[in-house]
Amino acid sequence: MLGVAEALLVAERTRARGAKVDALAGALVEVHRREPERLAFVTRFLTGTMLATDDDRTLGAGGRLVFEAAASVSGMSNAELGARARKAGDLGTAIGEAIEESLARRAPPVGLRLEDAERVALELAETGSRAEKLLSLSWAFERCSALEARYLARAILGEMRVGAKEGIVEDAIAKAFGVKLAEVRRAAGLVTDMGELARLAAHGRLDEARVALGRPLGFMLATPIETARGADLTAPHTIEDKIDGIRAQAHVSAGGVQLFARGKGPVTKAFPDVAAPLHEAARDGRLRSAILDGEIVVMTADGRPRPFSAVQPRLKKTEPDAELLRDHPVRYVVYDILFEGEESLLGLPFLERRARLVRWAEQAPPCVVVHASRPLLSKETLDTEFDAARARGFEGLVLKRLDAVYAAGVRGFSWLKVKKALATLDVVVVAAERGHGKRAGVLSDYTFAVREGDALVTVGKAYSGLTDEEIRGMTARLESLALGEEQHGYLRVRPDVVLEVAFDGLQRSDRHSSGFALRFPRIARIRDDKKPAEADGIDAVRALWDAQLASGHREDLTAKDRKKGRKSGRRPDIRKKSKQLKLFED
Repeated sequence: MLGVAEALLVAERTRARGAKVDALAGALVEVHRREPERLAFVTRFLTGTMLATDDDRTLGAGGRLVFEAAASVSGMSNAELGARARKAGDLGTAIGEAIEESLARRAPPVGLRLEDAERVALELAETGSRAEKLLSLSWAFERCSALEARYLARAILGEMRVGAKEGIVEDAIAKAFGVKLAEVRRAAGLVTDMGELARLAAHGRLDEARVALGRPLGFMLATPIETARGADLTAPHTIEDKIDGIRAQAHVSAGGVQLFARGKGPVTKAFPDVAAPLHEAARDGRLRSAILDGEIVVMTADGRPRPFSAVQPRLKKTEPDAELLRDHPVRYVVYDILFEGEESLLGLPFLERRARLVRWAEQAPPCVVVHASRPLLSKETLDTEFDAARARGFEGLVLKRLDAVYAAGVRGFSWLKVKKALATLDVVVVAAERGHGKRAGVLSDYTFAVREGDALVTVGKAYSGLTDEEIRGMTARLESLALGEEQHGYLRVRPDVVLEVAFDGLQRSDRHSSGFALRFPRIARIRDDKKPAEADGIDAVRALWDAQLASGHREDLTAKDRKKGRKSGRRPDIRKKSKQLKLFED
């Protein structure tokens, strides 16, 4: 395990892609030489994953549990360990430091073997007992060196934080086993599990990568049309309304149904109202085995999609109760078929796949809806089509070339998405927070507000849109506007800086004192030409909200349906984006 941790440290300390690849490739070569049976686990571990992608279990070990185990083993106080994590912007780093300091008071650790790390992952996944999970984690940390503890903690929390996402690890696999990167990438779209990919590459069997029921494929992704400026829209395209739901792949067979969500892995248990009817239809022989691509949404009685907020409560429980199923019934809106019977359809053009999908769905249960598709008449009709899609309650448009194959795991120009920001608002920064990782030393997360009479009420928080240089400038500027001491990386500031913030929509929020939150806010520019008194007011926010309600893009959900949170008048939305730092909210 130490060799793997050392390779990760090298990758973390360099920004050079080649150096990261070299370090990780070296670790894979060494593991394959010494313990080939651990190669699959280690390859997943490098990306912060400890279970295979088709494993429907979860580790069930969050930041609090990892923190508690590390504090117990190291003897460091909760306050000190928490302070270190906030300073580093990372719990794993703080745990490594705590273990290092504890070695002055106890015998040197024996070191964590690779088989030990894999066993801990399985133990965490197999037990629902918190006490047993804590015991397993404590046992592992007792054996860890400081470096091993650092990366074990990060892997358990799912954030390795070394700049080695799947693309880097794919490069490392190609280098380690002397295979062409193109072959690795092609196979990666078919198997998705990095451990299986490394195993195939190590044995020279990448060409054996196949579509298989029960094993998720990489999702084909759409490129924003603004990015794809050179896209040829004169080629025949179809238009689909862009759905604001949960992207999901359904693997249907008489033996069972499995649902895989993009970025979330297996979600079959979360959506029995989709999986059970599909399984019954397949078991009865009404449906052939298939792999489908689509979105899980809540729909109105007349077939209009409800906003994402309507399906969001379904994501909060691994297994929904009767009340949740009754109040938030879902449908599976399908728009592609990737496999049917025993035949892969990936290589067929979209037009043929679409025809196969329509025929397959003729006997599908009511929970399955085939998404509407229509031809793109000309580029000039896009604005009209977009406005019509928005009026029907959709996010925007997706354009698909009729002759395009399904490129699993690829974002190319064959699928284009057309979205527009709902609006922009001029807002006032009222607080800022230190970032984490490479932004740990700067104020990069800005809480902002709009005017309500003589007061300011918060409406959101943004941390994207500015360059590194602009963030450094903002840090110095906001530090000069501090209204008090910085508390746990959080700094209240005098409302002097105005930002123009673009966003995709509004939603009700109990976190912010305005009662609203901007959805997907991003900083468009710093408005040095405006004073705080010239910022937008709450009336502008309410007008936009009313327009969304009228168009069906939002619903005025009850407080019961909304996620409860603290009012932003005290500590607005602190560190929400970092799973590792949720523990340290006051």
